[in-house]
Amino acid sequence: MIHEVSKIKPFPTRMPDDLREWYEKEAECSRRSLNFVIVEALAEHKEKKIKQREVKNANI
Repeated sequence: MIHEVSKIKPFPTRMPDDLREWYEKEAECSRRSLNFVIVEALAEHKEKKIKQREVKNANI
């Protein structure tokens, strides 16, 4: 997941305060940026969804 930072467009997003606070704590505990932790979570969610769809399609 290596990209040139200058080529990645900013994507402002709104999220509930409690969710943001949780991710901020996760970032602090892992000594990562908030952006890194959120991107990592989104990438993991994407992979999970892809696998779920593959299993669902295989069972059809």
